[in-house]
Amino acid sequence: MSLPLRRASILFCWLAFAGIATADPVSELKAFSSFKDVNLDKLAAGTVLSARGPAMSFPRGLAVESVYVVRKPLQKTVDFHQHWNPISHPELKVMIHSELPGKPTAADFQKLESLPANAAVKAWTAATQKLGSGSTELLLSDAEVQSYAKAGSPAAFWSGVLAQRAQAYASGGPSRLPAYETRGEAIRPADEISRLLKESPKVRAQFAALIDSAPLTGGKGAGAATLYWEMVDVEGQAALNLGAVYSKKTADGWQTLEGAYYASSGYYVLLTLSQYWPVTIGGQECTLAWRGQMISAESLGTLRGVERMGSGTAMMRETKKAIDVLVKDAAKAP
Repeated sequence: MSLPLRRASILFCWLAFAGIATADPVSELKAFSSFKDVNLDKLAAGTVLSARGPAMSFPRGLAVESVYVVRKPLQKTVDFHQHWNPISHPELKVMIHSELPGKPTAADFQKLESLPANAAVKAWTAATQKLGSGSTELLLSDAEVQSYAKAGSPAAFWSGVLAQRAQAYASGGPSRLPAYETRGEAIRPADEISRLLKESPKVRAQFAALIDSAPLTGGKGAGAATLYWEMVDVEGQAALNLGAVYSKKTADGWQTLEGAYYASSGYYVLLTLSQYWPVTIGGQECTLAWRGQMISAESLGTLRGVERMGSGTAMMRETKKAIDVLVKDAAKAP
């Protein structure tokens, strides 16, 4: 290649990169999401838009999307999202939300020893005690079910299960996790994650660098994760979750990838991808946020037509409720 042509090629590549780096956030959002009509002024006034994600051929899969504005600069918004704790909002039904160290042990789950005696916890305790009879509605491996007899109590049993699964994840991601085996077939979290992402190619492409580097999705080199565990009320029964969050700075914002890679009931895995862009609205530094959630659940596999649409609507409603509370909390934060 001649020198003039080489210079022209370099200039073209630089301009192409510059165009990406300075792309209009709304246009970028529209290009990969389900939202084609985004009004920043309405979002800044508190509107949260919700939509179903792409239809999936994966029977157990479902996706929903949300877009909203936080009236805070980009970095403050990202920091707030990463450290927000929903436990102070009873309407969100989160009973425990606690971060975990890089090498979790059973001692990190001591809160299970002093749970409130509410109906959801009683239902969870009863479901756990059924393990002694060999039948269960819970998501466990056969080996975990068999270990219940030696545990001594539901709290001790679950502390061990969560610690072992968190340790397995920390040692090599979801591929190291035991399969769910109490539903008549072996369901592997790593396979569920891979299938969900395959069903959402535009989102997969938008977050490719983060997805390809995060251990949650089979990559390496994404840096330290924020690990956590939760107890939530799911339709009247307490459920335990283990999750991990990864973050990456982009040319003009931030991206995060969060995965609840274990759940004791309710679903197999839940992925949440978020992107944040700096925007100026009415002279104020704000942040435009997009959130996409993808879930794999046994119950979805049997739903068709109106029932499946109803599940999507319910998921959007619960997501919107959480975002509404988060945005209000962010507005009050320093």
